[in-house]
Amino acid sequence: MQPKSIFSQLAFCLLVCLLPIYQAAASTSDTLVVRPHFYHIDYHKKLILVNQNLDELNSESNQPKKYLLLDSLYDFQQVSTQVQTNTSYQVKLANVAYTLYFTQLPVVHVSAKRPIVDAPSVYAQFSLADTTGRFMTANTGIEIRGGASQGFPKKSYELSFWADTVGLTSQDVQFGTMRTADKWNLQAMYNEPLRIRSKSANELWQEMDTLYYHAAEPDAKSGIATTYTELFLNGEYAGVYQLAERIDRKQLKLKKYNKGIVGELYKGVDWGGAVTFTGLPAFYNTSETWGGFEYKYPDEKIDWTALYDFVNFVENSSNQTFFQTYRQRFNLANAVDYYIFLNVVRATDNTGKNLYVARYKAGEPYYYVPWDLDGVFGTNYAGQNDPTTTGLLSNGFYDRLRQDCSPTGFGATLQRRWAQLRKTVLAESHILGKFQQHTAYLRSNNVYEREKLTWSAFTDDAAQTVYMTNWLHNRLSYLDGEFANPCPTITAVASAQEKGNHCYPNPAKEVLHVEHEATASELVIRDLLGKTVVQVGLTGTRTSVDMRSVAPGMYLVTISSKNASQTQKLIVE
Repeated sequence: MQPKSIFSQLAFCLLVCLLPIYQAAASTSDTLVVRPHFYHIDYHKKLILVNQNLDELNSESNQPKKYLLLDSLYDFQQVSTQVQTNTSYQVKLANVAYTLYFTQLPVVHVSAKRPIVDAPSVYAQFSLADTTGRFMTANTGIEIRGGASQGFPKKSYELSFWADTVGLTSQDVQFGTMRTADKWNLQAMYNEPLRIRSKSANELWQEMDTLYYHAAEPDAKSGIATTYTELFLNGEYAGVYQLAERIDRKQLKLKKYNKGIVGELYKGVDWGGAVTFTGLPAFYNTSETWGGFEYKYPDEKIDWTALYDFVNFVENSSNQTFFQTYRQRFNLANAVDYYIFLNVVRATDNTGKNLYVARYKAGEPYYYVPWDLDGVFGTNYAGQNDPTTTGLLSNGFYDRLRQDCSPTGFGATLQRRWAQLRKTVLAESHILGKFQQHTAYLRSNNVYEREKLTWSAFTDDAAQTVYMTNWLHNRLSYLDGEFANPCPTITAVASAQEKGNHCYPNPAKEVLHVEHEATASELVIRDLLGKTVVQVGLTGTRTSVDMRSVAPGMYLVTISSKNASQTQKLIVE
């Protein structure tokens, strides 16, 4: 992408003005010279970040450096012959002290004259410099993104790249080896201890799952790629972010609208009955939302009929019809992969909300695409440690799939796929390798020190690494037992289903009575944002739950047993 003319002119003027100084300094072996665009200064925090290639900087001279030439000539407070990314340096300009860092991460600047809000996007100037020597500028529209994460001090952002300054014409850009697109996300990771969970989870999913039509669409991906970057927002250092691709028609290569709906894409945005397959509300084609889903594609027409038909099929078809035909409606390999993935990372916020349902073209099966993978690997959506390593995450769709015990059905496919993946991408050493790789990358670039400096709630706690390691080992050990178990017979499960688990009264007030099977082990009540408000163990066949501390509203109740779980809605008055 070519720089905008105004930026080119400014850069040219700056280079012409500083050229004599740079030429003079370059001949002085005691001065470290950094090229324009590759130094970044936060005058408020007194922080300087340089991301010019270290080999270039350190190859200039092996003489001790007394001076640093950026926009001005700074004095090093300690003599150094070779600069490194894993430490910091003190420099002074006119007796004002600055902390100097070197990083190999790309550095992004976003400058907006108007306040950045949830919506609409506001115009901003964007630039990115990386250690390959690339420097690019662009016009962008920026807005705050995310649901619960909007309440965090460190915000995530959505970027829409424009060919103008008002957003009438979009413009595609590319970062590194990622796709070319006009929309990108800057993920703050504020609720991720160590800032590595979502990146590791996204990589793991793409190693596990390949779209079934990949041969016809080799560029299609069922997930997103991300790259770490450091952000300066309106001139102030804002910390480490993930610059991330988005899930859309182009990412999945869905067939375009052609005098009718061909490809489809829906996003789970809240805990409605349709996304969890626990209810079937009426739909209206005048609305962009239905039952917890948001309509994403096609843009030309809203029609919920096809998705409604699928949810209705899952919830209300007979066992015979469901088992005989579900593989025509939903891709079995993807259903198995997502169920395994969901449970390995234990993404409690992603059983209905925070995932996409897509269809490549009319007549083809639906499939799942994960999204917003931050509350994983032993944390919840708020970033708090959740040490739970037992129990299976599910929804109404998976509750039914687990009953298919035919030789080529869900249960048998799950067992075979689990055994295969545990030898490859789900080997404990492989996942731990991702944790170690990303943590080492951030540590070696001193990112954690800058993150602590910028966001006081962040702590670089080595105990978190130990916690993640132990959590993963215990979780995989538990799933080894669960997924290796013989599939229960359809007859036995159907009989148990007829007996069922019942919660009453509904609506509930001070107490909720739960009648359950003797094998049921746990009851969890979550609000529509996925937050757990009640979690109790179940014994016998009847349990009473004190509801006096639960605020009035709509909730989801999940009753888990060793082989399955059931979810239903609950109203608290």
